[in-house]
Amino acid sequence: MNRDSFFLGLVLGMLVPLVGVFFYYCLKYLPSNYNLNDFIFLMKSNHQNIPRVLSLGMIACIPLITYYKNRHRYETLKGVFVFIIVYVLLAVLYKFNAF
Repeated sequence: MNRDSFFLGLVLGMLVPLVGVFFYYCLKYLPSNYNLNDFIFLMKSNHQNIPRVLSLGMIACIPLITYYKNRHRYETLKGVFVFIIVYVLLAVLYKFNAF
């Protein structure tokens, strides 16, 4: 892929952490027979878990950042970092009960 666009970075920065959260759900809650609705209800009812799950979802961004940095696709990397900051701010706000 030879594209270097800010919009592509925004889309990837938004979707990759969500894929990481889904992967976390598959590893931790799916073997215990929790369905996705139960997982979402658990996150809504216990705000203490949201920063943990978001932080683990951010780990999925590490290969993405490494790939675009090594390919010198800095515009795409800027878009990824915008959503990383958004997710980190959400995690901090939930951590300190701002919602």
